[in-house]
Amino acid sequence: MKSCASIPLARVRGKWFFLGTFAFSCFLFWWLPSVLFRMAVHLPDAVENETIWISLIALTLWVAGYLLPIPAVRPGETSEPLFDACREFAYNAACLIFLPALIIAVVLLYSHSAVAYGSADPIPRPFQAVLYTHLFFGFMYLGAADPLKQGWRRVLTVVVLVTLPRLIESLHGGRFFLAQAVVPAVLIAVARGWIRFSMKRLLQFAAMALIIIFVPPLTRGDQVIGQDESVQFFAAGSTLKLFQDNTDLDLTGRCQPLLVSMTAKTIPYDLLGVCVLDFAGLKNMPATAGRIITVNEPGTLNGTVAGSGSNYLIELYLFGGLTAVFAGSALFGFSCRRFVGWIGKCSLFSGIWAECLTRALLSPRGEMGYAFERIPSLVLTTCVVVLIVWAGRLLRCEYASCPPCIPISEGML
Repeated sequence: MKSCASIPLARVRGKWFFLGTFAFSCFLFWWLPSVLFRMAVHLPDAVENETIWISLIALTLWVAGYLLPIPAVRPGETSEPLFDACREFAYNAACLIFLPALIIAVVLLYSHSAVAYGSADPIPRPFQAVLYTHLFFGFMYLGAADPLKQGWRRVLTVVVLVTLPRLIESLHGGRFFLAQAVVPAVLIAVARGWIRFSMKRLLQFAAMALIIIFVPPLTRGDQVIGQDESVQFFAAGSTLKLFQDNTDLDLTGRCQPLLVSMTAKTIPYDLLGVCVLDFAGLKNMPATAGRIITVNEPGTLNGTVAGSGSNYLIELYLFGGLTAVFAGSALFGFSCRRFVGWIGKCSLFSGIWAECLTRALLSPRGEMGYAFERIPSLVLTTCVVVLIVWAGRLLRCEYASCPPCIPISEGML
């Protein structure tokens, strides 16, 4: 049977699904608090009309960039045995790392439940390495999975294995821990045509979104039930006022936050001692916009890992004013559309683009660079995995009677 990586796409699926999801994210983090203040409880809204109009124009230009025509996705020549071997390696790695990841998630839940949300110590780097490596191999497999050839059992197994540690971790932590596992899997499933839309399916997605939004806050004791509590809950997540209040953020002696967030996982700022600050008890952290705001404003959870949050509009405005906000939004939308096209292809790299899209959905409450910062390291790591698998096959061919190995240069990506 022909490898799924060699099968061309009839069309790009999931284009409208992601567009609608991003628009919903903007509504949730930007405009919902203003709607509640102005129409539900009839209280003064701190967000000015001008700020709302800027955000509306930014989203409109994001949509315009997103809907620009892009070239069709064409599969390259694929070494099917090597591709299948890499997919098998990713599946085995995800299964093997599941138990350590699960134990770490339970340990983190136990330790974090004893302190207030945001006041717990940062997750130790070895724990982060295990959790993220598990996520990496899980989505490498899902991006390369071929249910028509292998059946659905493995796909569902990996989804459960990837989601469970993140679900446990999110019960007294941030929602992103759970979203980081669920959303990429959903995006891949939609783009590959594994999920067909219906009213029932839309209701299931809505229920999933409500679980991600409300379950972690409820388990950590946040008050979200009741009219006043709900208004305050959503108002606390608004980032338009954050944008409005920080367009004149003092960057004296600081690097451009947009450039820092874009390269935070590529350039070792902590070792170089540049573009860094001390944040929540951590030394030499990359000086992103959210961290600068948190340090500058003691009232925004300074001293906690949670921080004030951010807004990708802040980064763009500080980089080049409204021109950068509008042009950057259009370019951001175009980039997201490319990612949506790429995750529809059966590829070892599809999981990377799905994670970028997940992070893009959080950019109305975070940095735009957060969606792109891991691309170089993840692409390099994937290439290293391919090289290791190829070398292992080559060694086996040297010491066993088997057909000549297909050179890696023929391509399998």
